[in-house]
Amino acid sequence: MKGLAWFLMLFYLLVTVFWIANSSYLFSILGVSIWLISIILGFIIYKQIKEEVIMKKLMLYSSSFMVFLLILTGIIELIVTSMP
Repeated sequence: MKGLAWFLMLFYLLVTVFWIANSSYLFSILGVSIWLISIILGFIIYKQIKEEVIMKKLMLYSSSFMVFLLILTGIIELIVTSMP
């Protein structure tokens, strides 16, 4: 479980880089779907980790940051599309 958690945190880092770069890969339907699935998987892994408190906190914080980025993306998209 710990290996999957590390992989997911590296994936979150990649998503953050794509988000900053405004990558079309991330904001496609497939990209957003994979992003949502990884967030759900992150919270499932958070619930499953029992042994390490630091790893559990890192999973919670990184998954919560991904939710924040997703909400911020939705707000930005809403604002941009409502402009004349």
